[in-house]
Amino acid sequence: MNVLPYRDLMATMRGIGLNKRQVGALLPEWWEDTTASTTAGAWEFVLMMSRRLGLDAVLLAQGQVHSLGEVSEPRFKHTARVTAEDLQAASRIAGALAKAVVAAMPNPTPVPLLSAQEVRDKILANRNGRVDFDSLLDFAWECGIPVIPLPNLPPGVKKMDAVAMKVESRPAIVIARKNDSKAWLSFILAHELGHILLGHVPDNGSIVEGSIKDTSDFEAESQLDQQEREANAFAHSVLGGRDLEQVVSSWGTRATMMELVDKALEGGPRLRTAPGHLILRYAFTSRRWADANLALRFLADDVDAQATLVDRLAKQIDTGAIAGDLQEFVEQITGVAARAA
Repeated sequence: MNVLPYRDLMATMRGIGLNKRQVGALLPEWWEDTTASTTAGAWEFVLMMSRRLGLDAVLLAQGQVHSLGEVSEPRFKHTARVTAEDLQAASRIAGALAKAVVAAMPNPTPVPLLSAQEVRDKILANRNGRVDFDSLLDFAWECGIPVIPLPNLPPGVKKMDAVAMKVESRPAIVIARKNDSKAWLSFILAHELGHILLGHVPDNGSIVEGSIKDTSDFEAESQLDQQEREANAFAHSVLGGRDLEQVVSSWGTRATMMELVDKALEGGPRLRTAPGHLILRYAFTSRRWADANLALRFLADDVDAQATLVDRLAKQIDTGAIAGDLQEFVEQITGVAARAA
């Protein structure tokens, strides 16, 4: 079967949004461009890139870009600053990453559709439980929904905040936003759980979030517009709902940064939610992002979100169970180290 010359294959990669250096960052360390000078070598390149981008290898060999059936063309919730075209490469990498991780997991029971209140009740069923980033991660993994970090895309590849998807019928969440605040990633995670548990994501489908912060300024189909509002409402309800809203509304618009910290530390335990959720909700309603983000830095339990994501993935998944040609790719992109033999 014919395959295009390497230079033409690289032109196809540029059409996806990947330059030569970025393509090289996705390939194994042993790869050299001269390997693709032969027909066999060009096919090896095609097969590796098709696996890393979720593409049909036969069509890619002819310079055509078509997604495999496990994760079809995504729906994009993007903003005026981040377009679907900008996110094409990152979205394909995220889909291939999720497929590799899901394939290494045991077959779970079907994930039920749940309301925000049902999710919150399940998390708080533990007498000392509270809704925070760690408990949301526990809930997702216990439901068979892997939460996959995407911190190490090739330099220059524009990334989304997150993706909610299904690999065939199995759900997965990819979090690409590189933020160490657990409050921020809690909202993103709860939002993506909303998409999945409210039935927004069809089998083989995905919703790519360009920027969750910019929910008031995005271009999308009317149906996705409504689903975004529903996912936002789901996340707000899981993190505290009306009770949290009432507490935050009493803070006023002139509270100092340290007053925000004190009020959040006082209200969090009462609401059984992490204090950072109150501060972040205050930012959403007041638009005082700078003060809120500074306040989050004074919360001792609002740090190390990225390490928590990576550590949890490492505990849940043995990368040795991932197909050999993708193991190094998954470890490099997620930052998860291989388990010791």
